Amino acid sequence: MKRAFVFIDGGNFYFKLKELKAGIKGKHSLLGFNFGKFSEWLVQPNNLAETRYYLGAVRQQNNNEKSKRMYANQQRLFMKLQKQKIRVVLGQLIQHPDKSYHEKGVDVRLAVEMIRYARQDKYDIAYLVSSDTDLVPAVEEVRMIGKKVQYIGISKGQSFGLSKTANDVRLIRLEEIGQFFEE
Repeated sequence: MKRAFVFIDGGNFYFKLKELKAGIKGKHSLLGFNFGKFSEWLVQPNNLAETRYYLGAVRQQNNNEKSKRMYANQQRLFMKLQKQKIRVVLGQLIQHPDKSYHEKGVDVRLAVEMIRYARQDKYDIAYLVSSDTDLVPAVEEVRMIGKKVQYIGISKGQSFGLSKTANDVRLIRLEEIGQFFEE
């Protein structure tokens, strides 16, 4: 069996899950998604060495109820991930003048760690849960080191760049993802 690392682009995966969630019967909170069981399921029959979850950190802003709500939800998510033995790696979440939020530094952290751990021989195969084509150079570098990369995408919004660059592609369907939502 091979040693497997799961790298989850949290923001990217969140929006993909949100799209899929609409098609799942019953009420499911995105905070109720079990990333630990999901990771174990992804890597079968390989051995899960570690799962890392990358996300922009929300900062609370005075007199901003939305930022306070987002911060509280993110803290609940972090506690849940820690209980599932998933390491959280933070970038920044920046609010633009139009009041929208954008992550900064998250993809870079994921790419650097994916390459670093490949060089340190901490895994044989990386499972990349993201559809962000900015990660294509990291996938190329990991493959040049001699490690395998499986791109994990959602059937809606597949990344052509990652599909072309990774050793293997696995597109998750609605029927598969529903089992990881806890009531």
